[in-house]
Parts: sequence; C-alpha cells; structure tokens
Amino acid sequence: MRLDIDARFLPFAIIIWAVSLLTITGKYVLIALLVVVFLISIYFKKFKFIHLFVILVTFLSAFSRTTNTQIPNLTPGIPVIMEVKVISDLSKKVGRNIGIYREEESNFVIAKSIRLEEVGIEDPRRINYKSKIKIELGKFSDKVEFGTKLTVKGKISAYNFQNIAYSLKVEEYSILKEANLFDKAINKVRSNFLATTSSLSGDTRELLPGLILGDTRNQSLSLSQDMKNSGLTHLTAVSGGNIAILLLAIIWLCQKSKFTIRKQIMTGLVVLIIFALLVRTEPSVVRASLMGAISLLGLFTGTRRHGISALVATICVALLLDPNLAVSWGFCLSVFATAGLLVFTRTFANRISDFVPRIPESLSVLIAVALSAQISTAGLIAGFSGQITLWSIPANLLASPAIPFVTILGYLSLVFSNFYTPIAYIFGYLASIFANWIGFLAHYFASQESSIIHVPKGIIGFLLISFIMALSASLFFLIAKTKIEHKRTLSISLFLILICLVVLKTKEPKNWPISNWQFVMCDVGQGDGLVLRDSTGKVLVVDVGPNGQLMNDCLKKLGVKTIDVLMLTHFHADHVEGLELVKNRHKIEKVYLTWVEDPIYEVERTRALLIGIQTSHIASGEVISLGEMKIKCLWPTRIKLNLGSIPNNASLVNLVTIKNASFLLTGDIEPPAQEAIQKLWKIPQVDVVKVPHHGSKFQDANFPKWTRARLALISVGQENSYGHPAKLTLDLYRDSGMQVLSTDEVGSIAIGISADDSIQVSTKD
Repeated sequence: MRLDIDARFLPFAIIIWAVSLLTITGKYVLIALLVVVFLISIYFKKFKFIHLFVILVTFLSAFSRTTNTQIPNLTPGIPVIMEVKVISDLSKKVGRNIGIYREEESNFVIAKSIRLEEVGIEDPRRINYKSKIKIELGKFSDKVEFGTKLTVKGKISAYNFQNIAYSLKVEEYSILKEANLFDKAINKVRSNFLATTSSLSGDTRELLPGLILGDTRNQSLSLSQDMKNSGLTHLTAVSGGNIAILLLAIIWLCQKSKFTIRKQIMTGLVVLIIFALLVRTEPSVVRASLMGAISLLGLFTGTRRHGISALVATICVALLLDPNLAVSWGFCLSVFATAGLLVFTRTFANRISDFVPRIPESLSVLIAVALSAQISTAGLIAGFSGQITLWSIPANLLASPAIPFVTILGYLSLVFSNFYTPIAYIFGYLASIFANWIGFLAHYFASQESSIIHVPKGIIGFLLISFIMALSASLFFLIAKTKIEHKRTLSISLFLILICLVVLKTKEPKNWPISNWQFVMCDVGQGDGLVLRDSTGKVLVVDVGPNGQLMNDCLKKLGVKTIDVLMLTHFHADHVEGLELVKNRHKIEKVYLTWVEDPIYEVERTRALLIGIQTSHIASGEVISLGEMKIKCLWPTRIKLNLGSIPNNASLVNLVTIKNASFLLTGDIEPPAQEAIQKLWKIPQVDVVKVPHHGSKFQDANFPKWTRARLALISVGQENSYGHPAKLTLDLYRDSGMQVLSTDEVGSIAIGISADDSIQVSTKD
C-alpha cells in the first residue's frame, strides 16, 4: 500500500493557510496577499490558470471575513419571528443552578435561519437572514429533529460562540415541515449507534460518539479538560484522520477481495458519501470528503495520484463553496492533519516496519497515519491554546496504536447497531478497550506534574511550534536517509531545536506564583475559586468553581495539599460543582456555608459530598481565626432578602486580613445586598476586592467607592454567554481609581502585599 506524494504544490497549501491564519487575527491581510503573489511568482516561473485560480480564491477567502455581509446587526431583546431549519441533534442539559438563575432541564438545537421578521417595534424589518443561530426550546415535540423546518417566536440575545452570533429563546413554535424520509433515516442510524454506546463502560460512552460521529454532547467538562491538558484534545471529535484510516481499511479490504481499481474507487466514493452524510457538515468532514473524492476521481480517470495536489484543489473547491471555512479552526486543523498524512505517513510506516519487522504493512500504515496527523497539527494547537505540553509526546505515542482500532471497530459497531445489535455490542465492547485506554492516558498525564510550555496565542505561537516541528521532522528524515553520516547538519539541527525550546521555556511565567503569595484567584473558567495563605502555611479556599480539575490544577501549582478552611459562598454550580474532584485529592478540615440553603438541588448534592467533614453555617458579624488570618463575615444577615436572586444575595461576604494585607471577597452579591452591606458596615480601605458576580452589569454604583480598594479582580470565563464582565462594571471600578484584572485575559492571578504595603502581582498568562 503506497502513498504517492507530489510536493510541487506544497507552497500552495502553506501560502493559503498562512493568509487564512493572518485573516483570523484581522491584521496584515493586504500585506499577506501581496506576499502570496510574490512567492508564487518566484516559485513558479510561468503562471498557469491554476496559479491564478489559487490567488483568486485566497483573495476571496481573506476578504470574506471582513465583509461579513451575511450577518446583519440585530437588536438583543427585540421579539422576532423566524423561519429556520434544524441542522443539529437536539441537545439536552440536566437542570442545575448557574449564575443568577436556576437552569431547568433545557433543550436546544442549532438551526440555519431562513427569514426573520422583527415584531413589537415601530419600524420592524423583514430580512432574509441566512446564518446559524442557537434555538432554545422549552417543551418540544419528538418531531423536532435534524432537517425539521420551524417557525419560532421569541427574543434575540447575543451568543457569540463558535461563529454563532445570536441565540433565540423560544416562546412558541410550530413545525412548518417535518424532516424528510432521508433525514429521518440518517437520524435513526445515529440514534441507534448512540443507544449502543450508552451501555458501554468508562470513557467510551463519551469518546466513541465523538470519534465516530462527531457527537460531543455527552462529553463531560472534566474529560475534555484532561484531553486538553494531556495533548489529546484532537481525539475528542471526528477528523480527517478518522476518514483516512477508514478509507485505508476499505481499500485494503477491496484489494484482498481482488477488486479492480475502478471498483476500489467506486467503493471508496460510496464510503465517503455515507461518511459525510452521517457526520454531517463538520468542516473537517467537508475537507476530508472532498479530498478523498478528488483523489479517487483522479485514479478513475487514470491520472497520477498527487496527494498534495488533491489537497490544494480541495482547499480551493471548499473555499469557493463556503469562503468562511478559511477562518474555521476545525477546517484549518484538518487540512494540516491531511498534509501531515501525505508527507510523513510513508516514512513513519517504513520506520515502524523496520522497528517491528513482522508487523503487517496495513497496521504500520494505520499507526503512521495517526502519528502523522498529530505531529502535523502541533503548531496549530499551540497557536490556538497558547500552550504546548511536553506530556503530549508520550501521550500521543501511546495513544496512536489505539486510534485505528477505535475507528474501525467503532464504525463496525455503527453498521451493526442498525442491523443486528448483539454484534454491534460486541464490536462496541472491543472498541471500548481502546477508547478507555485513550481516556486512561488523558486522565493519567493530566494528573501528572505540569510540564506546560506557554507560547503566544495566534500566528506567533503557530509559527514557533511549526518551526520546531519542521526542524524535528527534517532531522527525522535526515537520520532515516543518511544514517547519521552528516554529523554537522545533525548537530546544527539539534542545536536549533534546543535553542527554540529554551526560548519558549523562558517565556514561562517563572514568577508565578510569586513566593510570598497571600491571595490567588484561580482561573476556573466561568466561576470562582480563591485561595489564601498565611506565613504559617494555613490555607483558606473560597469556592471551587464549576470544574474541579481546573481548581485541582491551580491548587497543585500552589503546593496546596490540605485545605484548613473551605468556604462555599453560595450554592450555585459555578461555585460548588468542582467540590467532588477537589475533595477527592485534598484533605478538607472544615467547611463554612451560607445559612441560606437555596437552591435545594445543589444544596442536597453539596451536603452529600460533605458527609464526614465538619460543616458549619456562618453569618454576618462572626469572626474566624486561622493562623495569621482573621476572617470577618460581613454578610449575609439572618434577615433574608427577597429582592433579586436570593442565592446570589445570600453569598458569604468576608473581609480577610493577613497581617497588613486585606482582601474583600464578595461572592455573587447583587445591588440589594451591596447596598445593605454598605449601610451595615464601615470598613477600612482594602487592598484587593473581588468584583461581585464575575463583573456582571448588576452592580451598586457606590459599592466600589465604599471598598476604596487599590486593585479589583474579576473571576470570569473566556467567551462566556452571559456578557461578563460588563463594560459598565469595568468603567465603574476604573473610574473609582482601581486597576482591574480579569482571569479571562490574564489567567490565574497571584497577589502578595509586602511590609511596605506595595502590591506584587503575577499572572499566569
């Protein structure tokens, strides 16, 4: 089984995606386009139609993002009537308490809007609005599925997540047209497979639907975070690597069955079409399907198989069909993975065969495919996340042999789940052995001492890591070809790689946390997780965030093993949901809770987790001593407020002093509680105030001046759907003379107050 490679068109792929990445940043687009023309004119002495075609597509794709004509400005809060077509499966969320409200069991779909009419205003608009939108449903009919056309009425709100600008909370809806028979059949195939995987054990229930169908609805936040921290995040959803493995397996079976080239091509095309229909319109599927089709059609017409040429042609066709793919992270990642498959697979397969002489060639190619895709995407992952982890190397090496087995067995389970479920369960069980191995690796390496190297996000981080990977790949090829005869070249390559790693390591925030830290606001996403420590080593933790893994990572970095006092300000999930994982890894001596036990759902869950730990209520006026720390509770009083959100306004508010340092910790209190606290207490100027409720717009205008703090900190998640922190709140605290820092911009924040009252600040990012 050979992979013929024509590298003459490699500059096309590099040039187009360099422009695309620059377009994502919104900078230097015109300069990049001029560079494209210049480089092509140097590389190719004579222009041909294909060269001009690539330049044209590059221009179109680069400017498609800046024009953005397909998304009109809509006014949040305005009632609208929309005609939409459902383009996703129905997602369900178990009821829990987040932020200021109780989130009951919710249902939503992603839909493609067709028409929109504003209602209830003086000058309503009727426009053809064609874009993705999140549709939040209450009660729904079983007939709402992929392919259904709906008329929905509700209020528009900003969403801004994964290229979806708006969401609509439905007040009422009607079904215009049910899904057609073909869509219903595809939906049934998917649901049968999901029913099969739901009975499997371990992480397979979460990983297998994503790897086979791209369905990540059931993946937990903790698993996703562990996959990211271990460098295995690319295995959480279907990609071009999966279809490459599938096609290789199909072609191998065709060859064993003595199929002619024409039959192999037709079989491969049929598999591609079925694959794309089942996985739907994910960017990686669009790219992989198009590239596979072009390659197979090239075989059918008798031309040479030029993989890179097929990839470049696929990029051009895909961008013409949907120019917005040029700025799609998934599409970009998938293209680089495919380029890696074409460039590295044969060499890796040969090296594997040399190392394990008796390994079947088909198996060595499958393993090489997985390795090639992972190595080729390292730069993009680093540029997107702003970090690389050295654990990703052994994690990916150990996971790679399992990927082909998960893919092939998973697709066999998918097929038989629609014909004969007992066999589907057998294949599903076999796939679970390898999927659980991937999950085990993710959990194991994520729990190890961090060896993360931070890089600048965006194009700079991408170029840095890509340069290192290019050097490493060149070195690998050189060793494989010359058997280390050119020692000078090898020495220079090794030296350059070493220099790059040293430079990157020096970018690490070596002063984080500072040695004399007293207060740390951990970056736990959209939630709170605070840590305080005195010189005797006593530790106070206030809230544990929505993700216990993130909180544990922060505590591990701080060297915290025992939590002397844990305070849970209130019972919303973004403050208490991480408790289970934190409790499993740390000894907790005592817990203090607000006396207002609301909402009851999270109260019962939290109480169950705290069995066996000394637990007490605390209310306004009580003082606790912990080593050198004095913890004075300012709120809540025993008089229950009935204004606003009761759980938020019942948050514990504590003034913590450590020698000369003072920290005001405010939970999620809203204006009614903020106003009441000001009337109840007069406090000295504090050094640091935690801005209430993640910097939401619900703030009392006088509260910042009442604190007279020198530094304001906001614990908030990136790109959250709540609009936190609000610009109004940021201006309010800045106008009060404070410097404002937030975790969504700088990561975890460590504070130390020196004897001369100077504030030392170090941030993680």
